[in-house]
Amino acid sequence: MRLLLSICCIFSLLGCDVGTKEEKNDLQAHPIMKDSTKQKKDTIPVSSELPRGLDTTIDETSRFIAGLPMAGNRLRGVASYGFYQVHTKRMQELFRRVKSKRLQPMSQFSQTELSADKIGEGTLFYPFSGPDALHAVTLFPNYKQYVFIAFEPPGTFKKFSSRDTTGIPDYLQSVQININEVTNYSYFITDKMRKFITAEKVNGALPLIGLFLVHTEHTLIGHGRRYLHANGSIDSNPRDTSKIPTQEVHDIYFTKNGSTYIQRLTYIYANLGNAAYSGKIGFSNNVPLRSFLNDMKGFNTYVKSASYLMHNAGFSEIRNFLLGRANTVFQDDTGIPFENYDQRTWDFVFYGRYARPINLFAKRYSPALDSAYSDPAFTKRPLPFMSGYLLRRGDAQNIYKAIRKSAR
Repeated sequence: MRLLLSICCIFSLLGCDVGTKEEKNDLQAHPIMKDSTKQKKDTIPVSSELPRGLDTTIDETSRFIAGLPMAGNRLRGVASYGFYQVHTKRMQELFRRVKSKRLQPMSQFSQTELSADKIGEGTLFYPFSGPDALHAVTLFPNYKQYVFIAFEPPGTFKKFSSRDTTGIPDYLQSVQININEVTNYSYFITDKMRKFITAEKVNGALPLIGLFLVHTEHTLIGHGRRYLHANGSIDSNPRDTSKIPTQEVHDIYFTKNGSTYIQRLTYIYANLGNAAYSGKIGFSNNVPLRSFLNDMKGFNTYVKSASYLMHNAGFSEIRNFLLGRANTVFQDDTGIPFENYDQRTWDFVFYGRYARPINLFAKRYSPALDSAYSDPAFTKRPLPFMSGYLLRRGDAQNIYKAIRKSAR
């Protein structure tokens, strides 16, 4: 996910869902109601229980850049152009390969190893996520809410038109460039992705999240934004009366194809390092975000390819938050250092084999984790898929699950 990021210094990557009454009302599972008024062919009927003002065109937009069939007619004219047919073919080939080699084994693994961890309808917290909805919804399907915090800007869902195709070929090429890492290597390189982000092309994480959701058989209902305030409230007002600025969050509402169960992915562009970095307030002083996270109840955590950031003192606040609040942490060795887990508090399941970190992070070798993999006192199980920095090393992926004993 973020190889070069760790070389540069400290920064962080990607929010969550809180327990205010307004939030809980938003999160209740509601069937998508049929609207008595006539719907446009290229929009999705939206439940009256969903927030007002959602952009309901994002499903068509996401399917367009994903090279998938569209329900509406607005962009079908572009499908006849040679550049779009080439794009569609490339995307179909790419995802066919990813699904057979990685996502299908992940899905089977999820059913046997992760499904029992879900508490209630489920909240998954994915810090340092980038736009990686691809693996999150595959390993943790059917969660009510997904909370991503990352250092990639959110960007926008671009509005395309079949009347003017200027710039569309370049945009689609930027889509292919941006997803190359996550499809070929299973992680984003933050610095590289930020170089490709421009106003004319893919300008952030949201369009890529949408693309991954539709390619994992989801229908997008709409996109909206909210603002976190220092007093813990959440609303649509971007201004705050206090001196502490609000924290913007983006919500994508979606369903599994054929289902009426509404899910939400909340994306927060924020710095998870303790101190300010590159113009972004540090996690230590981000009162709105900390309040938001502190109100999150009963959540599981996923961390991978995180550049070993939480091994640094500069990321101690987010590390301590996870150690103090998460029910489970499914991670590779780039997440919380194994040495920081108190074995009186946590149980572990280790998957596959241990391997030393890649050369770039050679100093992050963990004798304690290496020893735990060979200790017969710990539970060890097969790992049927590869992901992260050790993608080319078979089942030696340093992936394990930490389970809080009190949460069992």
